[in-house]
Amino acid sequence: MSVPKLTRIIDENEQKVKLRLLTMNIELIHDLNQCTGCNTCRIVCPKEAIFRGPVGAHSRHQTIVPSVIIDKEKCSLCGTCDHLCPFGALSLKIDGEKKLQLVDQKALPKLDMELVDLKEEGRKAKSYFEGEIEFHTEYCPGGCSTCYVVCPTGAITIPKAEKGWEKAQKVEVDKDKCIYCGACVHACPGEGAIELKRTKIKYKGEFTEPFWPEIVEKLKKPLKSPIK
Repeated sequence: MSVPKLTRIIDENEQKVKLRLLTMNIELIHDLNQCTGCNTCRIVCPKEAIFRGPVGAHSRHQTIVPSVIIDKEKCSLCGTCDHLCPFGALSLKIDGEKKLQLVDQKALPKLDMELVDLKEEGRKAKSYFEGEIEFHTEYCPGGCSTCYVVCPTGAITIPKAEKGWEKAQKVEVDKDKCIYCGACVHACPGEGAIELKRTKIKYKGEFTEPFWPEIVEKLKKPLKSPIK
């Protein structure tokens, strides 16, 4: 077998990019069952090796195509996506052991985060964003409930009218539960229906210029649905 050898596999449970060298195996594992389609990994990837997939359809189990798709030819297996994924859906392993060399080498700082409960019992997420989110219900197509389906914290609800002849509000958001992950804005098909702006990325410790500041700048770039 020739080395180095670069491969990618996708099945119903995971997407894996693996690089086999003479003395080392490096792999990036994307757990599709843990992924919410927030696309944080796509935004922070320094090589632009990650692309948006069918977020809503995957969350509804209508396709096995991942919510994000990794281009193995562009991926440098640096682990930035692993460090910043709020949901633990990405894992960089070297010879089978999880390692984040960019954090160890202080290229990336540690996150000043708290763990919050998800609506799926027993799961938690890293919350390290502060921000603002607005739902413009006049632009909401109504009836699709995709934002509700993909929201991992239960911050989004679709209320029902108290009386049958009344018109219910299309979407409600509990901003105390929102962690500004971006899953809803990446899944929403409505033109201008959701706007998200992260105002602060919370972190601590040493980091490398300009690598980390450029990532922060990308994370703070405003997002508006639909993402194309």
